Amino acid sequence: MKKLVEGFVQQLRHAIEIGESASVTFSGPKYKNVVIAGMGSSGIGGSIIKSYVADKLSVPLLLSNGYNIPAFIGPSTLFIASSFSGNTEETISAVREAMEAEASVCFVTSGGELLRIAQENSMPHIVIPDDSGQPRASLGYSLVQQLYLLYYAELLDDTFKVELAQSINLLEEQIGSIKVQASALASTFRGKLPVLYASDLFEPVAVRLQHQLNENAKQLAHVNVFPEMNHNEIMGWQYPEKLFEQLVVLYIRTSYDHQRVKLRMDLSKAIFERKEQSVMEIEAVGATFMEQVLYLVHLFDWVSVYLAELNKVDPETIDNINYLKGELSKV
Repeated sequence: MKKLVEGFVQQLRHAIEIGESASVTFSGPKYKNVVIAGMGSSGIGGSIIKSYVADKLSVPLLLSNGYNIPAFIGPSTLFIASSFSGNTEETISAVREAMEAEASVCFVTSGGELLRIAQENSMPHIVIPDDSGQPRASLGYSLVQQLYLLYYAELLDDTFKVELAQSINLLEEQIGSIKVQASALASTFRGKLPVLYASDLFEPVAVRLQHQLNENAKQLAHVNVFPEMNHNEIMGWQYPEKLFEQLVVLYIRTSYDHQRVKLRMDLSKAIFERKEQSVMEIEAVGATFMEQVLYLVHLFDWVSVYLAELNKVDPETIDNINYLKGELSKV
């Protein structure tokens, strides 16, 4: 897994090459909405894109993370299905419903049933490499190809291409600092329950870290966002008192945080400190949203592999997930 994390920058470069050379055309009507379907590591790219395009798309973009799709989906919907293996049962189910609703369905996958459906029905699709064998190690591929699908559908302009190139340069410049910070965070997280707080715009990044800690380091983590947590979770910082000894709080700060969110984060610190809880902070680096997201993703991926080493676990094994898939296949 460490080699796969090390190859993230090269993956982004390769993903851009794939996107640029993709032969994808859309012949449907002008789209009134976009839905991205995907689960787990194949779905987190859609969550990041939803935040990225919030101020760019003139139509709403929603996520579909399950077997069924919303009732509004129809002929004016661009439906993007993302699955590394192409065999994710929830995404396959959602695709079939989207096809029945006559949505314009397109795909990002390395193969499997979804690629068969795409080819059999002459639907737009971009094939990504399956070399890693790990969906969570292919975020660069799935994220970039979803951006290209939006671009080819004439919903997104080409600004993202410049921002991706800038992000690659940033990661190359910052890799030394990234590894130092990641190692320190991993040491702090060891034997603790990380409580990860970010602004709502950067929730996908916090969730990505949670996923990586779960799968790579085999360790639980908790995520919530400002300002929402100030309306509920903040009251939970009273009991059970013994739990607070096992927590470590991480703030994910960015230049895109709303001024009131920054104030809320500052004020909430006092509440955590009453439980003798210090707050660690990570500040995103980069001039654009894309740069800051990819910087944090890469940093947190390193945290997860370093923590896996400290926990003495194999970051590539996913025994519990494989067990569930095996049992589900019997029914």
